[in-house]
Amino acid sequence: MLIYAKSIDDFKTERKDISPPLPVYLRLVPLIFYLTIGASILLNGLFFVRYSQANLEREETLRRDRQYKADLAESAQQRKELEDEAKKASDVAAWLSGARPLQPLLVEIARSIEENSTIVEVKLERDGESPAQIRFSLRLGSETPRQLDLTLVRLGEMRFRAYSPEQTVSKGEIDYKATLLWQDGNRSQADPPVPASSP
Repeated sequence: MLIYAKSIDDFKTERKDISPPLPVYLRLVPLIFYLTIGASILLNGLFFVRYSQANLEREETLRRDRQYKADLAESAQQRKELEDEAKKASDVAAWLSGARPLQPLLVEIARSIEENSTIVEVKLERDGESPAQIRFSLRLGSETPRQLDLTLVRLGEMRFRAYSPEQTVSKGEIDYKATLLWQDGNRSQADPPVPASSP
């Protein structure tokens, strides 16, 4: 096959007014553009990494705060329980310090009774709020009040003092009611003043 040569007309004209090429420093513009895109991607990645770390730190701080609050509430509860226990212990100590044995008191009352007198009824009641006070009720079968005086003298020798006494005598029985307070011998201010004896 034979190809015949053809002439091709060149319509391209000479362009003498075309601007010169860009200077060398402007060739850095695309490089800076791509570097800026890469830096923005890198910075965004660092931002998201730091943001996730900040969220984790925030969650950890909130968890620690909740733990501290729970520990504080538990400590407050334990302190309240300890204060309640201490109050109970101090109440028991107050009860024990004020609760003197009642058996010696009853023995002294029984020993103070003479042959011609009898004990009809004896009641000793102690209040939980004031254990040092004893509500004392005594009913004697006696014709004379001398027996009651002997019993009260014995109580005074045991450092018990009677307050608000009430005494009734009917049909050969003496009914006596009072509140007994034990006076501590170690505390001189609790003892009554001794009257001066006349010459």
